[in-house]
Amino acid sequence: MPEYNRFTTGNFSLNEMVTTANFVIYLIELLFCFIACPINIMFIVIITNTSTLHRNLRILLISTCVADAIYAVSRYMILIPLIVAYLFNTEISSVNYCWLAKSLHHWVLAVSGISFFVVVMERGLASFLYRTYESESCYQSGFILTGFQWTYALLIVVVNQVDLIGTPRIYPRLPCQIEYSTGRAIAIFVAAGFIWNVIAVLTFRKMVKFNRKLFRQRSFKLKNLTEIYQICENVKSISLLFPILVVMVVSNIVSTFTISISVVVYIMVRETPENERISIMTLVTGRGNEISQIYDICAVMTKLAFCWAIRSHPDLYKAWKSLFGSSKVNPKKCEEVGDVIGLDGKKLTFTVIEETQHHFDHLAETWR
Repeated sequence: MPEYNRFTTGNFSLNEMVTTANFVIYLIELLFCFIACPINIMFIVIITNTSTLHRNLRILLISTCVADAIYAVSRYMILIPLIVAYLFNTEISSVNYCWLAKSLHHWVLAVSGISFFVVVMERGLASFLYRTYESESCYQSGFILTGFQWTYALLIVVVNQVDLIGTPRIYPRLPCQIEYSTGRAIAIFVAAGFIWNVIAVLTFRKMVKFNRKLFRQRSFKLKNLTEIYQICENVKSISLLFPILVVMVVSNIVSTFTISISVVVYIMVRETPENERISIMTLVTGRGNEISQIYDICAVMTKLAFCWAIRSHPDLYKAWKSLFGSSKVNPKKCEEVGDVIGLDGKKLTFTVIEETQHHFDHLAETWR
């Protein structure tokens, strides 16, 4: 735990240490978090109950929604003491409390940062192992990827805390204004995130090309219905989830860019004397470190954008609307319908092969 000593660079009172610009941005962020938390909880319920997505994919999407919901809670834990300090000139938090809140915040933030990677890996397994992916053995991959996602994020937090050992610092900040991270740990986090996302993008491109090629080969050679079904589901899931994947990529790019500002500032002031470091950082980041709030606003906006993008899936969107009574999902009544006879006296019914071919023709129009 870094040494904390309350002193100010201008003899500011508690409420003055939170600037008016900080306060306004905090209120905006709290509003977004207030919206994002219940929305993600609703999508957890929707995704859990859907049967149109593969179980492994559902597990990963639920994991992302859980992380986003916890992220909103962690921001409330951090921001409420700062708002109270600004409004009432009193401190209701402590260093240990803020350290815990920020550690939780960093943990779920790292979970969201690798969500695109694990989703692409799952869809990649579904594509490249299409012959056996529906077997019971492949159902474990969802839990394995989710475990990797949360363990990796926790490792980032642990590495950061270990890096803080033996580096006492003096902060002219309130406890929840302190950044309990080192510039070196932030740089490692940014570099690792960049590598994961590059791997994911390359895998995604290869996966799309593979599915297109496989689709063309199999569309007129319907021999194994299990394989055909798996290929069909891969094509469908990738096309419907594409907006969600785009939001994940944009989120990671924006987050990496904004968090890099902290790394640049740290590098700029690293060699300066301790007594001059604060004044230089204030000139670059603002007295209330307002520039770092760009990252916080971008992060919470992407939580909302993910929920908006998931509406691109017709079944999920229909279930979403049903929660508000705007779209009722009623099961079709089982009615016995006689065979339809054409003018020539022949039955107008499709065989299994004809129905499958019709489905592939529809998919071909989508992938053109």
